[in-house]
Parts: sequence; C-alpha cells; structure tokens
Amino acid sequence: LLQELDISGCLVVADALNCQKETAKTIVKGKGDYLLSVKGNQPTLMNDIQEYIQDNQLREDMETQRKQEKNRDRIEIRTAYVTTDTEWLAQKKEWKGLTCVGAIHTQFQTGEKKISEWHYYISSRPLTALELLHHARMEWTVESMHWLLDVHYGEDYLRVVNRTIQENLNLLRKF
Repeated sequence: LLQELDISGCLVVADALNCQKETAKTIVKGKGDYLLSVKGNQPTLMNDIQEYIQDNQLREDMETQRKQEKNRDRIEIRTAYVTTDTEWLAQKKEWKGLTCVGAIHTQFQTGEKKISEWHYYISSRPLTALELLHHARMEWTVESMHWLLDVHYGEDYLRVVNRTIQENLNLLRKF
C-alpha cells in the first residue's frame, strides 16, 4: 500500500509496529522521509539509542527543546533531544537514509503521582528538537483517536463488507 502513495517530499511518521527496515527502504525509495518510533520490536536498535541518549555527557551535546502543558489537573513536560551524529550507531547502514536519532522524555504529574517515560526515534530527515516534539505529538494524536475507535466502538472487529456502510459508520463514530 505504501508503494502506491505519492509520498515524495513527505515525512511519514509511524509507530513502533512499522519500525521495519523494509518500511524505511520503501519510504526513501518513494522520495519521502521517515520518523519511526523505536521500541522492543527492534531491541538492539532501541538499546543502542537508549545507551547513547542516557549518557549525560553525550546528551549535553544534543539539541534540546522543552515544552510544558497543563491539561485539567495534569502537568506534562516533554523534552526532546536530537542528533545527526549517527556514525556511532552500528546498525546505521541497515536503515536506509538514517540521518537523525532522537528521544522524547515525557514527565506527567497528577497531584502527587509522577510518571516518567522515554520514547526513542530514528529519522531519515535531519530534525530539530522542536520538529521532533511536533511530529511525535501529531502521531500520538492519531494513535489516541485509533484507540478510542477501537476500544470504545470495536472498530477493528467490525465485519461489515459493504464499503459505503463502513465509511458511514466510521464517520458517525467520529461525529
């Protein structure tokens, strides 16, 4: 399906499920760029990026951007780190066009409860820390909509065959 889309000049942002070497290759072949979330399905890549970014000295040399938001009773601080220095990454040649590595450290506070999470990324486009924050946030927005449609409305389990009915039901759920 990805091969059929005109992605020339676009940044394709995808979750960890799509963090695959073939996906990266297909996107670059289509003259697009990728921003892929790296998680446990690519354990060696994730561990290498995690080790690099968790090194305080190395992280000091990375471009950094921080955003804080308050949403109802929750305070969220997101700090992005990016580098285009990717020569240290052993798997670099395996990921077509890889030029940028980044991470977002997210901290939530609701009352007394504090949560801290790290998210790791690879990209074929050299991104600024602000761009990483923006594109990752937009991907999270899509994921939260999909979660809502799947969990509350069971959309992934819908077995309606007629395409028009599928589209109408999807629109009604979103409305």
